[in-house]
This record gives sequence, C-alpha cells and structure tokens, in this order.
Amino acid sequence: MKINNEQKAIIEHTIKNGVFCGGGKDMDELCDAGLMEYAGKKSFVPDPYYRVTPAGKKAV
Repeated sequence: MKINNEQKAIIEHTIKNGVFCGGGKDMDELCDAGLMEYAGKKSFVPDPYYRVTPAGKKAV
C-alpha cells in the first residue's frame, strides 16, 4: 500500500503519542492494510482509539 501524506501524519502522530483517537476513510484504509489496529474506546470519548502496528512503523 502506498500511504498518502495524511495517513503518514496519522502513523507518525500515533508513534509519538501511543494512540490515535478518531476514524474515517484514511484510518479504515490503514487498518485494512494492517498498518493500524483498533485499540478500544473510552466511555467518555465518542471516537475509537487506534494504535500503530509493527508494519505501520516500517511503512514510515
């Protein structure tokens, strides 16, 4: 998969912060490619959290 600039920014943010909160088309594509994975939800935050996979770290 060739990642776009937004997807690269999501992965870099997640590497720096441990998780990414939010979804959308770019996140769906990253998860489908195995570069990001669902990490759960918090009861007080409506959006899901995601974490980067080892393949995602290699992609950037």
